[in-house]
Amino acid sequence: MSEAVKKTRVKASPKQQKLAVKLLTHVLIFSSFVTLATSSYIIYSDYLQGTHELKQSIDQIKAGYQESISYSLWNFDSPQIKTQLAGVLNFPGVLNVYIETKEGLLHSAGNFEQSGSQKHAFDLFFTSAERQYPLGVLSINLDYQGLYETLFYKALNILASQFIKTFSVSLFILFIFQRLVTHRLLRMSQWASRFSLNDLDHELSLNSSHTVNAQDEIDSVVNAINSMRISLKEDIKKREDIERALNKSQYKLSIAINNAELGFCEYSQKTDRFSGNEHFSKHIGIDPGALEKIEDPIEWFKNHIIGDRTIEQRERINQLLHGHMERICTELSIQCSDNIIKHFDTTIQVSEWDDNGLPITIVICILDKTAQVKASKQAADLNYALEQKVTKRTEELTYEQVQSKAEIKKLQRQLVTFELQKRRQQSQENQRPLQYALSQLQNLINPDTENNGKPAEHQLQQAKLLLELLSKHLLASSQFSSQTFDVVTLIQESLQEFLTKLKLAPLTKLRLPFSLMLDSHQDILTYCFKHCLVTIEALNHVNFNSGNLMIALELEGDHGVIKFTYNSENIATTNIDINASNHPASNEMTVLKMCHAMLEERFDGSVLVSQEENRLNLELRFSINAHC
Repeated sequence: MSEAVKKTRVKASPKQQKLAVKLLTHVLIFSSFVTLATSSYIIYSDYLQGTHELKQSIDQIKAGYQESISYSLWNFDSPQIKTQLAGVLNFPGVLNVYIETKEGLLHSAGNFEQSGSQKHAFDLFFTSAERQYPLGVLSINLDYQGLYETLFYKALNILASQFIKTFSVSLFILFIFQRLVTHRLLRMSQWASRFSLNDLDHELSLNSSHTVNAQDEIDSVVNAINSMRISLKEDIKKREDIERALNKSQYKLSIAINNAELGFCEYSQKTDRFSGNEHFSKHIGIDPGALEKIEDPIEWFKNHIIGDRTIEQRERINQLLHGHMERICTELSIQCSDNIIKHFDTTIQVSEWDDNGLPITIVICILDKTAQVKASKQAADLNYALEQKVTKRTEELTYEQVQSKAEIKKLQRQLVTFELQKRRQQSQENQRPLQYALSQLQNLINPDTENNGKPAEHQLQQAKLLLELLSKHLLASSQFSSQTFDVVTLIQESLQEFLTKLKLAPLTKLRLPFSLMLDSHQDILTYCFKHCLVTIEALNHVNFNSGNLMIALELEGDHGVIKFTYNSENIATTNIDINASNHPASNEMTVLKMCHAMLEERFDGSVLVSQEENRLNLELRFSINAHC
């Protein structure tokens, strides 16, 4: 096809050209309105500026000439007055000026043939000795004609330039619109006129040179139309595929019906006859020819239904025949030939209705489930027998459970008795250090045969020290009150008290957390901590140095551990085991064993002492959950 023919086809009809005319008309109208509004605003602003300048001129005349003209008039200086009036005429917009007194016109200057647009008058007076003498009135006529002419010509220039600019811009917009919109819309309309579902391969193309990133809205519409064309093509193809698949499925369905031995029968009320397939006749146990010859077949079919729900099932079939139901899905027991009872999954459904809403054609589908029903009955019998066995075994287990509970209660009573015995034994063990201390105290205060029947001085001294330690221990062990306290503060205050009492320098190394709050027996824990310090000092009494001692507080699970570590080359040698049954050699170690017993009873804790080559370790362990 030649280029000329293509241009002829693209050429628009007169009706299609109206879009460009409408666009040009609307652009010109809107541009004219905007031009008129802006021009009016500019002219009005210039008018206000011009009137403001004339007002300023009047203010300058009043400020600069009122007093000088009054002075010249008082001195009858006519040449000076003429000069001053000529100076007033030099101001813009002043048409004429004159001086009037009571006798009449005194001086004048300017053009009096033309009437002024606005008149201004100022009183002339001479002041002497705080007294004013009226001399006359200075009148000035202003002419706005020059201002009006200037604004008129300026308005003409603005309107002309704006019209030329608006008209040229409108023509350019029209040209661009035709190139970018109208021309492409015509090509789209021509493509749409040739479009049909039988020819979906023809793509809409505008021969646009736009890149993908520079596409406009029309290009997006073209892409959407092409996408719609492709979607229609794909949908038509899918529909054809579905139709082919449906035909194939129908063929497969017929094969499946035959393979599934689905009995299918159609009853027509017009002919009052059955028309069924071979499977239906085989299930019922009747010849296919005899099936079609049965008189009143629906009544014959209902009469062969047996079972517990016979009346209900027959009534539902009657409801379907009268149009009150559309479909029945149930399980029927039918007495077939030779009095054989078979069970079927049955669907009875209306497939065609008459104008009165009554069924014309009824479809009956039956599927033989006799084997499954018999298997279900056998399974039910087996299930019943199994339930009987389970019930019997459950009763046996219940009896065994009762016996087990009785045995458990017996074991629990034995466990409680064992716990009580263990506590008594532990209490006796905890009392042994105290019993040993009391027996030691008794031995110390017994008379000495070598000292005329009196105890020795050093024995009394030891007895006094031991009695003091026992008194403090008994006082601490009698405390049962619980309170909230900070273990870190307890360690710091007790250590400071210990060092102050022994007049030692505060050189002890501390490795403590920021805080450890407990709700427990503060007095008991304080006493045990202080006695641990006393024990370490007593074991190293000769060479004790607070700088060799380090105290740390750590958490191990639910227990807090205060660790005392004393490092010295001259450490005293001792073999003390807190848990051993042997008796300690010193009073402090005796009381330390009693502290161990008290911590074990109150805090679920302990005191452990160990010694290495040049190190003495002591651990005070206590439960952080122990409270009253």
